[in-house]
Order: sequence, then C-alpha cells, then structure tokens
Amino acid sequence: ILLDIRMPGINGFEVCISLKMFAPTHDIPVIFISALDDIADKVRAFEVGGVDYITKPFQYEEVIARVETHLALRRLQRELERSNQKMARELALAGEVQATFLPQKMPDIDGWQFTVTLQPARETSGDLYDVFRLPEGHIGFLVADVVDKGVSAALFMALAWSMIRTYAAEFPNQPEKVFAEVNRRIMEDIGAQQFVTIYYGVLDPNSGSLTYCNAGHTPPILFNPQDPKEMRKLTRTGIPLGIFEESTWESKVVTLSFGDTLVMCTDGITEAQNSQEDFFGEQRLFEALQASPDTTAKGMRDNLLTRVGEFTANAHQYDDIALVVVQRYIS
Repeated sequence: ILLDIRMPGINGFEVCISLKMFAPTHDIPVIFISALDDIADKVRAFEVGGVDYITKPFQYEEVIARVETHLALRRLQRELERSNQKMARELALAGEVQATFLPQKMPDIDGWQFTVTLQPARETSGDLYDVFRLPEGHIGFLVADVVDKGVSAALFMALAWSMIRTYAAEFPNQPEKVFAEVNRRIMEDIGAQQFVTIYYGVLDPNSGSLTYCNAGHTPPILFNPQDPKEMRKLTRTGIPLGIFEESTWESKVVTLSFGDTLVMCTDGITEAQNSQEDFFGEQRLFEALQASPDTTAKGMRDNLLTRVGEFTANAHQYDDIALVVVQRYIS
C-alpha cells in the first residue's frame, strides 16, 4: 500500500492505524509517500506501522525498487511463518508422542497413594516421571531431568527412560545396578555429550521399605504431615548418569511408616523464577508442604503447584516441572 499523509477528512497516519487494526490488511507493507520532510513525521510514520518513507518529489524507479524490496521481504516473512507453523505442529506432535510414555493410571494399592504431574516449559520435555510395577508386588518410581532443553533433551530422555525400564525388570531390587547399566549404555551409544539426573526408588508396599539411588538429582523430601517440622532429604548417592564411564552408585534403604509422605520433584520447582528473577527455592518448598491445608498426596501436590504458580505469577516458565508424591496411609 502506497499512502500519502495529507488527505481530506483523515490523514495517512490515521489510515495506517486503521489498516493495522483490520485483519485482512494488517500484514500488508505500507510505504508512506509525502512532501513532508520533517523528522517527526517520518518517525510517526514508522510508529504507526509503516515500513518505508519516500519524500516527494520522487523518482519512479526509486518507488518501484522499494516496492519490490518490501514485497520480497514479505514473501520471505510468509515462508518463515509457514516454516514456523510446520515446526510448531511437529513439536506439538512430538509432545503428544512423548506423553504416551508416561503412565496414564497410577497403581491401585491398598494403603498407598501415588500422584504425579508433568508441566513442560515447551512442547517437549526434558523432565520425566514414571511409576510402574515390578516383580513380587514391588513398585518402581522415578523422577528424572536431562540437563538440557528442547528436542534433543526430549530424545535423550526417551532413550534413558526406555533403558531404565529395561534394566529395572532385569535388576528389580538393585537400583545401583540399573544405574550402572544405563550409564554404560549411555556412554557407549552417546558419549559424554548429555547427562541426566535421576532419583529411582523400589518400594515394597507390604513393609514400606524403599530402596533407592539418587544420581545427582534434587533430593526428595520424606516427612509426616502430622509432624511437618521433621523433614528428611534423601540426598545424592552418586553423580548424574552420562558423565563418567566407571561411575558407581550406592543404594540406600528407608522405611515409610503410616502417614509418611515422599515428595519427589525436578529443579523446575525450586528454580522457578518470578518477575524479579527470585527463585522459589528450597525453603518455600518446605513451607508449602508444611502449610498444606489438605494432607493427602493429591492435596499436597495441588497446594505446592498453586504456591509455585502464585510465586511466578505472569513470569515465563523457564524450566520443565515433574512432581511425584507417594503417601502411605492407614486403610
């Protein structure tokens, strides 16, 4: 659109504003052609949405050259928009496929509650949770975080998840061997290019015994909502997977008594930021769990996510969030 500024009834600036507010003409390039040569008029032309400004008197060849330039730019912009839309569709599909890896239904075990959440920051996630059955009635569960973002992190996570499932079935009561085998495969197949932090536990629902390994992951919190001041962190028992080939991990054992709750999350919660770039942090995590009005597994999960949402408000979600809450209750 070639647009003058001085016109009867309405000036060119007002016309351009109307064009940019009308969907069919919003993206059409507007070139102002005017005898006005004041810098304020030129600045105003660009402020209202013009892409160029030609001063009268003008040369015909100059106008044609500028029109061709902006039409070429518009064609490139449309191609870029189509490419971005295609990529967005493909990423959305990848996210849907990745979501199928996650368990759709939690184990139904008398005396136990399992609740989970995954909130990706993008279409795909480098975080993961899993809850699955093992031999002898045991339950395996994990929370993991690839130290990267985007599609590459999602692909690496899918690989790590599939290998953990494979070796968990082979070594159902030995998390340290599961980690050793998964680490060996990562180093053989990928090399030290990406690594993943994982907390993996094997629960005996009858006794409440939990055997676990923590490969550099955010320490889960074990506590009883009836005495929330006593909080125990299940700290790291080894480094993340995918760093050194000869790494080893130590298994530890704790017992979940009646009323005990285990909260496992990725650092997307503790490192959630508000608009002032403050972190949610470990202390706010503790306070949210201690102050939860609903002490069921689901209630504490929902309360924690609400607290994180209130803290970050309208700030952009920078990192993925995975959360698993396991609770033993008197049935």
